[in-house]
Amino acid sequence: MRQLLQQIKRELKRAKHCGIYEEDLSRVWPDDPDQREPKISRFAKDHGFRLRFYRHGLCAIFDRDPHRLK
Repeated sequence: MRQLLQQIKRELKRAKHCGIYEEDLSRVWPDDPDQREPKISRFAKDHGFRLRFYRHGLCAIFDRDPHRLK
């Protein structure tokens, strides 16, 4: 999870959003369609990001949470 966090932080320094694809998502969160999205959303919120888009089997897109200063 630490590597994923660092990857998102690096990307958000250069861009307005960061896409993480299924291969990387499945390493951190097992394939459980009902529980994965809430877990990813909680991870984002805990680290000052927002989960802007999620499609099971494809990707998750994160951006900075404008309501959180970091």
